[in-house]
Amino acid sequence: MSYLANRQSARLWRKTWPFALLCLLSSTVWLLLDRNPQITFSLASDAIACGLAAVFAIGVTLASRKPHGAWAGLLKPAIGGGLVIAGPAVGAFLHVPINAGSLMIALALTPVVVAVVEGELSAGGLWPGLMATVGLLLVLPEPSLSYWGADLAMLLAPVLTGVGCVVFRGAKPDTWRVSGGLLGGVVVFGLGAMVEGVTRHGLPAVSVAAVAIDVPLFVLSFVALRRLRASQYVARYALVPLLILIQGAWLLWPIVTWRSVICAGLLLVAGWGCFGLEKH
Repeated sequence: MSYLANRQSARLWRKTWPFALLCLLSSTVWLLLDRNPQITFSLASDAIACGLAAVFAIGVTLASRKPHGAWAGLLKPAIGGGLVIAGPAVGAFLHVPINAGSLMIALALTPVVVAVVEGELSAGGLWPGLMATVGLLLVLPEPSLSYWGADLAMLLAPVLTGVGCVVFRGAKPDTWRVSGGLLGGVVVFGLGAMVEGVTRHGLPAVSVAAVAIDVPLFVLSFVALRRLRASQYVARYALVPLLILIQGAWLLWPIVTWRSVICAGLLLVAGWGCFGLEKH
């Protein structure tokens, strides 16, 4: 029994370690930015980061010397990857400011979108996203709905991300198709940076530090999505806020409130619920 349990644990770890590392790294970015406010992210920086991540994925595929699909087979994962990438960055594409808290609340609804797209319209499919959103509303200011551009961006963020996750997973991604997802991100961010440069009549800004932060996050995002179901992957939008909340409580213990404790509980249950949606 212990041998079988150890094998199952090892198999689970091999499947989920990219996702666990992704959540951990994503949740610590705010600490880095808090200490280095000069680091700025831009569409151009994201395009370069996606490009470097895609080159890495292609290199891994070629180095493995395993047969890979044709370039045409990258179209579907590229579309899915572009949507996954565009969701959290939709505010930048629409040139509307969305603060981190409002974006976090919007993305918490991504599991609901995935459930709808995959046809899991039962309560078991919908409640994780709704629970995560309620939890975040306990500790974050309610998003202002007074400007249509920001409202549209908040609506599109979970829709694009959720649909993109399902489309990417539908391509049955291997390492080769992971590079396709990243190339989709290059196209999306590249076009956005070009439009931004034209409208602002100048070269888009590029931050080397932002690129260095984004490259591993992009790689881990698509590696994790390759190994997990879309309904499992979107648990990150509950677990990353949970880790940020825990870090904040550890650093600012005197201001912990009952709202933050309830929020943490709701996010934990929501994240666990997403993983519980796996179909056998």
